[in-house]
Amino acid sequence: MRIVGKLLVGVTPLLLTFLFAWLVMEDYLSFGGGEKEIFLAVPPLIWSFLFLVCYLVLWWRRLAPGRSVVVSSAIATGLVALAWVVLYGVMWFRFG
Repeated sequence: MRIVGKLLVGVTPLLLTFLFAWLVMEDYLSFGGGEKEIFLAVPPLIWSFLFLVCYLVLWWRRLAPGRSVVVSSAIATGLVALAWVVLYGVMWFRFG
């Protein structure tokens, strides 16, 4: 795979997240929440950034492209889920 193709694989989730955020901001997508809907783009934005960082690190370590996509997805999903559990626990203990 060429370098441009590998970079495109790593950046695609981030670009799709920006597209989603733009569609929400321009009111092409409406979920009935008003201005608060833009917060729906925060978890995918964090996930796609973590995916990009993990993908670039695994690419630098010369892991196969297909395997680096799977591992990067798993790491990004795990970190976002861990952050959600930690934030939920903090809110539960604080306001519980």
